[in-house]
Amino acid sequence: MDHQAQPVDTQQPPALNLLGQLIARLSEYGQNATNNISQGFNNMSPQSWIRVIVIAGGYMLLRPYLMKAVTKGAVEKMERDDKKERGEDGTLPHPELTPNEYRGIKDKLYADDENTGGDGTTSDWGQKARVRQRKMLRELLEEDERRRAALDEDADIQEFLED
Repeated sequence: MDHQAQPVDTQQPPALNLLGQLIARLSEYGQNATNNISQGFNNMSPQSWIRVIVIAGGYMLLRPYLMKAVTKGAVEKMERDDKKERGEDGTLPHPELTPNEYRGIKDKLYADDENTGGDGTTSDWGQKARVRQRKMLRELLEEDERRRAALDEDADIQEFLED
């Protein structure tokens, strides 16, 4: 058998890993893009230049009006959705639970007052400030409840009044 040794090609670049292949491919894409763009601009006729200028100028002139129209349509849609959500009488529906009641803040405020006495083994730094903050939050919640009750009373009275 006659086996001839194949010559080793010393001109072949070493095999690249995955990252090297990715970088080589991206470099090739970048070179192709710059070459195509430069050739595209170099080979443009006066008619092509006028076409590009008209398209770009038209876009710059019409864009503010298009944005205004789109914004106006979006605002009208939000107003329709809001009106549909409010119902016929124009007021928002009252939830059964307020967000603070849902989170349990009201219960925590009253429960913390019961635990104000300490056993003396820990330092009570800031205890007065915490109590003051709880009282303020409690007053705000009660004020909100009074305001809601007044609104509900007004709504009850209004339904019995005739125009």
